[in-house]
Amino acid sequence: MPNTILKSVALSVGLAFGSLTAASAATVDTVLSLVIDVSGSINSTEYNLQMEGYEDAFRDSGIQNAITDTSDGRNGSIAVNLIQFGSNAHEQLGFFVIDTAQKAVDFADMIAGVSRAETGSTAVGRGIDLASSTISTWLASNSASRAIIDVSGDGTNNAGGSRSVARDAALAADVDAINAIAIESASLQTYFDNNVVGGTKAFSLFASDFDAFGTAIKQKLKAEITGTNPIPLPAGAWLLLSGIGGLAALRRRKKA
Repeated sequence: MPNTILKSVALSVGLAFGSLTAASAATVDTVLSLVIDVSGSINSTEYNLQMEGYEDAFRDSGIQNAITDTSDGRNGSIAVNLIQFGSNAHEQLGFFVIDTAQKAVDFADMIAGVSRAETGSTAVGRGIDLASSTISTWLASNSASRAIIDVSGDGTNNAGGSRSVARDAALAADVDAINAIAIESASLQTYFDNNVVGGTKAFSLFASDFDAFGTAIKQKLKAEITGTNPIPLPAGAWLLLSGIGGLAALRRRKKA
């Protein structure tokens, strides 16, 4: 009899734990990794402007409405983490699910409390590698319609492994797109386009300086959250992409 009772209790606990585990799994529209350059070329004033740009974005009602939008079959939620990179990369905030305006404010408060990880060199590839790894780990027990890495920085890769190798490895794993925002240097945007940006609906933006970063990052985040590309393409390019999309769909049907 005691054994029977113990077995019943153990079964009940196991079922309860299983239910809690299932309940804790999240399904979001976008899993988003913010990958932020904090290398030595960024002084303390520029660093503060950059971090305040991200913080203010999550306090913005337009961003909050984009996150919680449930039209067209959307879940109305995202999961977001924050990574800083200099010579090495560090996850400063783990994945946090935002499905209400208040949770967006909560995440903004968390950003406000982040300390600078380091300075050092500019290891863009290490930032991408860590972002990809954290996304894959999160997706092992959760699900998302798309996975995005959001890179911001003011310089080219000069430490660690190849940024293009990191990009290709991330896109071959669980990441759908890597987007970038270049600060102060227009030529850096071209560099990001060639070496960092990739995947479905991927794009880059340019912020003329750190004062302009806040406006640019709001535009970038809104595009990533809604799954749109903020850069208009010429009509010919849209026709080309439509043709590529049709070929891809045909390949998928043949494979099926």
